[in-house]
Amino acid sequence: MHDSTRRFICRMAFVTLCLVPSGSLCGWIAYRATPIYSWRACRSWEHTLHQRTGVLVTIQRASQPLKKKTLLEQITLTDPDSGLLLSRVRAIEIAETDHGLVALVSQPEIEPQQLRRFGELLHANVIRGPQPTMRTQLVLGDVTLHSDRGAVTYSNVTCLVEADDSASTYVTIDFLLAGGTAAGTSQLRITRRRGRAPLATVWQLRTGSSPLPCRLLADYLPIARRLGSHCTFQGTAWIEQRETDWDGEVTGRFAGADLARLLEPFPHKLSGTAEILLSHSRFEEGRVTELAGSLRGGSGVVSRSLIDAASNSLHLASHLDEAEQTRTLLAYQQLACGFRIDDTGLLLSGQCECGTPDVVLADPDGKPLLTSSADVLPSVAIVRALVPQSNVQVPATRATEVLLRALPLPAIDPPAAYNSEQPYAPLRLRR
Repeated sequence: MHDSTRRFICRMAFVTLCLVPSGSLCGWIAYRATPIYSWRACRSWEHTLHQRTGVLVTIQRASQPLKKKTLLEQITLTDPDSGLLLSRVRAIEIAETDHGLVALVSQPEIEPQQLRRFGELLHANVIRGPQPTMRTQLVLGDVTLHSDRGAVTYSNVTCLVEADDSASTYVTIDFLLAGGTAAGTSQLRITRRRGRAPLATVWQLRTGSSPLPCRLLADYLPIARRLGSHCTFQGTAWIEQRETDWDGEVTGRFAGADLARLLEPFPHKLSGTAEILLSHSRFEEGRVTELAGSLRGGSGVVSRSLIDAASNSLHLASHLDEAEQTRTLLAYQQLACGFRIDDTGLLLSGQCECGTPDVVLADPDGKPLLTSSADVLPSVAIVRALVPQSNVQVPATRATEVLLRALPLPAIDPPAAYNSEQPYAPLRLRR
C-alpha cells in the first residue's frame, strides 16, 4: 500500500474514532449545560408528572448529574381546575434502581385547606388510575402540613406504590410525628381493589404510640373539624370506599374532644373537653350499625335545656333542685357514661366517680345532676334530645330518608325559654 494511502487511512481513522466521538461528547456536555436543555427537560418532566398525578406541575430547573439520576428543583403543584397552589417542593432526586424507581423528595409542604383536594386528585389519578408498571418508592423525609390552626411536621415519611398480579394497586405510607420515637410510627395503607365487583378503595390506618392530631383531616373529613383543634386520635381505622357508599370500623381513643364544637349545630350548650373511647364500631353503607365505648369529660358548663332534653328523651333521671331549675346554665365537674348502639337500640350507663352509682353528670360538689337507667331506647332518641323542636320532626325510616335528602330542611329554633340566658341575681333585703 502506498505511503500516502496509509496516511490518509490513519487520518480518517483518527477523525472518525477520536475527533468525532470526543467532539460529540464535548458538544453534548456543553448542550446539557445550556438553559435550553434544562428548559426542555423541565417541560418533559412536567408533562410526565401531570399525566401520572393529574396536578399541574411547574419545575424551575432540571439536571442529570448521573446516567440514571435526575434532579428536579423548585417544584410547585397546582390544582388544574381552580388554579390554586397545592404544594411546594424544594427538590426531587429520581433514580432508577434494580428494585424500581426511587425518588428523594426534599422539604415538601402542603398548603392550607388543600389536603382534601390534593388527596382527591391523587386518588383519582394514582390509586384509581392505570396500574403502575414499576415499583415506586418516595422518600419524603420531613413533610409539613399547613392549616388554619397552624402547621404540623411529620418526619421519616416514606411512600411505596406497587401492584400485584391481580391488578390491584397498593400504596403504603409510613410517617412519624416530628420529635417522636420509632415506636410512634403510624401507617396508612391504601388498596385499590380491581378485577372483581364491587370495585373499591380500602383505607387502613394504624397509629403508633404517638396520637395523631385530628385537625390534619379536618379538610378531608368534616367530623374531624367538629372535634376541635386540640383533639388527637390513637388506634386503628378501616374504611372500604365504593362508588356510592362505604363501610368501616374504628377502634381507638379520641382525647381532647371539644364538647362545645360537637354541639354547635344544636340549641344546647355544653363546654369542656372529653375523652371518647371506642371499643368497637361498625359502619355499613355510611350508617352506624354498632357503636360501643365510653365518654369521660372534666369540668365545664351545661345548659338546663340539655339536661331537660336528656331527661325527657334519653330517660335519664334529673336531680335539679329548685334553685337550679331557675338557671339557664349550670356548672358540672364530671361527665362520664358508657354507651352502646346496635340493632336493639341505645343503652347508656353512668360512670361518674362520686360515690353514687349510675351518675352521668355531677356538679362541682359531687351531687348528681343526671343518672342513668337500664332502659334500652331507640337510637333516634339521640335526635329527639339534641333537636327538641317537635313540630318539625318526622318518622325516622329509610323511606323518609330518601324524601328528606330531596327536600329543603328547616333551621333549628331553640325553645323560647332557652333563647337567652336568664340572669341570676338573688335579692337580699336588709332591715
